[in-house]
Amino acid sequence: MKILLLTTHLNIGGIGTYTLSLAKALKAKGVDVFVASGGGMLVPELAAGGVSHIKIDILTKSELNPRVFRAIFEVRGLVRKLDIDVIHAQTRVAHVIGFFVSKLCRAGFVTTCHGFFTRRIGRVLLPAWGDRVIAISEAVQEHLVKDFHVKRDRISLIHNGIDVKKFLKDFSQKEKDDLKDRFGLRKDYSIVGTVARFTPDKGHDVLLYALYEILKEKPNVQMAFVGDGKERPRIMDLTQRLNLSENVIFVKPQINTVNILSIIDVFMFTPRRKEGFGIGLLEALASGKPVVATNVGGISSIIEDGVNGFLVEPSRPELLVKPTLRLLKDKELYHKMSQAGREKVIERFSINGMANRVQTLYKEVAENRA
Repeated sequence: MKILLLTTHLNIGGIGTYTLSLAKALKAKGVDVFVASGGGMLVPELAAGGVSHIKIDILTKSELNPRVFRAIFEVRGLVRKLDIDVIHAQTRVAHVIGFFVSKLCRAGFVTTCHGFFTRRIGRVLLPAWGDRVIAISEAVQEHLVKDFHVKRDRISLIHNGIDVKKFLKDFSQKEKDDLKDRFGLRKDYSIVGTVARFTPDKGHDVLLYALYEILKEKPNVQMAFVGDGKERPRIMDLTQRLNLSENVIFVKPQINTVNILSIIDVFMFTPRRKEGFGIGLLEALASGKPVVATNVGGISSIIEDGVNGFLVEPSRPELLVKPTLRLLKDKELYHKMSQAGREKVIERFSINGMANRVQTLYKEVAENRA
């Protein structure tokens, strides 16, 4: 069976990481898999995993962009040349391209819904959901059913997975101290942090206001913001206005998050309204880090309040203070939640388990098309 994973880009973030991880896992299982995208920072990682990448001109967010129509014929040529059995599309633009190509080539068509879509006219008139739709969380599954009327029997709930083993490494104190030096963090400080793109909905400002209150009780704390995005300058400005420059470190996006997660004590994740799932949460838990997060979207599929972290209402920084301080002060509670988090990821969110379920879905789609 030959599979084409189609996505607009392969940049650092949820969709790029999902595509990369799935491609490498399928390849390791002996599946003949190819990736087509507009390129990005993760392309070399694909090559390292032995996966072929084909660059196509689809870097746009609009399904009405002329690039989309040109890409339909380009991808059709790829599908015919490579004799692809199933096209698996990730982003909205990739969904539209994959939909038309599947009709032209009679290939199976699968899409993944990575989050929440606005009910715009384009999505209503041209759903392009595919023969089957993968929902990455229960919240996304309900969104598809209620907001877009996708039939439940077309939806497969398959949670995201990660390569758990690489996050299980135990770092020595010297290794952690060296890494703190490398990232500009103080060795004698507790570190709280997040790995997320700087977008308005991720709530970086909420974390700053929470840190402001945390420092009143525990001054030796630093916040690490890992990522990039349009909101970063605004958050840097707010950091200065709150006089937090000595306590906040901005770290560039990391292709491999193992090192930075090893020196974060408490992982914080504070979307305001919507979150499909959160691969960063899985990586943090696998690294043995308890989580303080907002209870929105698919986050509750990962975090059990009081078990492997704490869940609070969104956009309320004052609610983040107490659970964060508890985890920084109570070693017994910290260890208990750390163990629970790792166990849950190992049991439920491995990349191999995810790849097995996706591969089974491919077989079903290909057989139905045949």
